[in-house]
Amino acid sequence: MTDYRIDISDRLLIFKTTSFKAEKGNVLHSGIYNREMSASLAAGAVVMLSGFFFAAKYRITAVHFIAALFLFIILFLVFRAYIFGEPLLGVVIDKEKGNIDISLDRIFGKKNLSFPFASLEDIRKDHKSIAAENPDGIKFVEKIALQHGTVIPGFGKTAEFYTVEMEFESRQRIMIFSSEDSAAADDIALKIKNFIER
Repeated sequence: MTDYRIDISDRLLIFKTTSFKAEKGNVLHSGIYNREMSASLAAGAVVMLSGFFFAAKYRITAVHFIAALFLFIILFLVFRAYIFGEPLLGVVIDKEKGNIDISLDRIFGKKNLSFPFASLEDIRKDHKSIAAENPDGIKFVEKIALQHGTVIPGFGKTAEFYTVEMEFESRQRIMIFSSEDSAAADDIALKIKNFIER
């Protein structure tokens, strides 16, 4: 599954991605604790609190359980889309207007930057390695996991990121993509460079 989209026409390039930070995720493995689990826990908490409220006032029947199930599904979808949704970075290079617009859509607001097309100096591909911060803590958690017969894949390993950055005349560099997949970073950097240079 790709976490970016790039559309190129004659004078316009539109790039969107949810992967633009070169940083390790949560301490817990993403397969164990992720945005879907966060949305499930939040939806479950609301349903449970509602259940306690109704149980104190009404006799609970099968209809209430069905309603609770539907409420959980609706709340899960709402929480996943609006509360635990991923920020989206967008880059629009418009040769017709001579602008480069970079936007970041987050849960609590939007950030916009605009640069003249002529101020773009380079599209850089970079490589970053981020090592684990607490090796003793990692060994302790791995030891407990092994005692419970559980293996946490990739836990405590050095994360390797391949990034694409835009550099402007002011020496300001903005990371527009980050991935553990070198080929994806190569593809994006090449497509943007080809668009700029043609």
